[in-house]
Amino acid sequence: MNKNKKISFYILMSIFIIVFFIMNLNDNIGLKKILYNDTNDTYMDFYNSLIGKNNPYDKQLIYPPLASTFYYFLSIFIPEKDFELGSFGIRSTQYGRFLGGLYITLTTLLFIYSLFKLKNGNLEEKILLALLLILSGPFLFQLERANLIFVTLSFIMFYVYGYNSQNKYIKNLAFISLAIASSFKIYPAVLGFLLVKEKRYRDAWILFFYGITFFVLPIIFVGGFEKFPLFINNIVNATKILNSTSSLIKLSINNLFHVLSSLFKIGFIEKLGFPATILTLISGILIIILSDFKEKWKPIAIGTTLMITVPNFSFIYAMIFISIPLVLFLDEPQKDKLDNIYIILFVLMLVPLRSSKSGYIESISIYIMMILLWLEGSKSIYFKYISKNKKSSD
Repeated sequence: MNKNKKISFYILMSIFIIVFFIMNLNDNIGLKKILYNDTNDTYMDFYNSLIGKNNPYDKQLIYPPLASTFYYFLSIFIPEKDFELGSFGIRSTQYGRFLGGLYITLTTLLFIYSLFKLKNGNLEEKILLALLLILSGPFLFQLERANLIFVTLSFIMFYVYGYNSQNKYIKNLAFISLAIASSFKIYPAVLGFLLVKEKRYRDAWILFFYGITFFVLPIIFVGGFEKFPLFINNIVNATKILNSTSSLIKLSINNLFHVLSSLFKIGFIEKLGFPATILTLISGILIIILSDFKEKWKPIAIGTTLMITVPNFSFIYAMIFISIPLVLFLDEPQKDKLDNIYIILFVLMLVPLRSSKSGYIESISIYIMMILLWLEGSKSIYFKYISKNKKSSD
């Protein structure tokens, strides 16, 4: 049964990717709908972050201190005179191109290493999955953006691989990996609730300590502690701007309500976005902690779908996080016919085929998966607590 599930996924993904390559024979029509609209903006998530150097928050950058420190370290390899050219100018220099190429190469190798650690099976299967993921729509988009989300994904994968390890060194490295991921993008911290679910409260406190340490202390390298309020203010201002706009390449719940408001011409719908986001976040965390899923991938899938849909900064490349529960899903035996629906949803969230620049297919697929997971989780909580208590009282 497990073998059939894997074969179904690999065949479907392979077919869609082959079709994608065939479409590109016609003036790159497939790739044009995957990559960013501005053809002059390639890799600019990387280069725009370099210009902050050791004082990013005065330049309205919003990356947390550890991420800003990471970019500051990379900026050291760029000659000072090149910064006068701005981020686009740096990209066109020899040092800039070399650094960008090295970054993409090393981050791709880090992803492959983490994937191979997490994935069970033989080497051939691991290589096939790595190839299919790298050629998927969200992965191609994030490669074009050169966003730090790729590095974040690799650290989360190592956390999921090692957080239950009996080897204390691997387990602590896993905790540090999640702390680093959360200090890059903040929202991966939601996966820390997996420890609360398992009543591993001591480990949860250790993870919390790592998280606070990696999140706060690096600010000494990028302006000092006095810049922390400015960092928070930059995030608040950026969030306000994102809340007031919608985009077809964003996956957030708030954006969904903006799109629905525009589609149906009903203004008040967009105001429901924030409370819906909070409700989804709280209910998702409670389901992670209280549910009694038999499959390991499902509570992790709830955590990753929260990571994708709750932040307002969530563009289509955030869908690369769905590869984490996918790996676990492929390694677990098929439970029932519902798994066939999950196979289709995983494929639709990753296929590099679009009829336009929009992310409708990805958005619809992830929200269907969330509904199924929330219903399954709620059902398991009911039978674990409420139904059990009723029988005890009888």
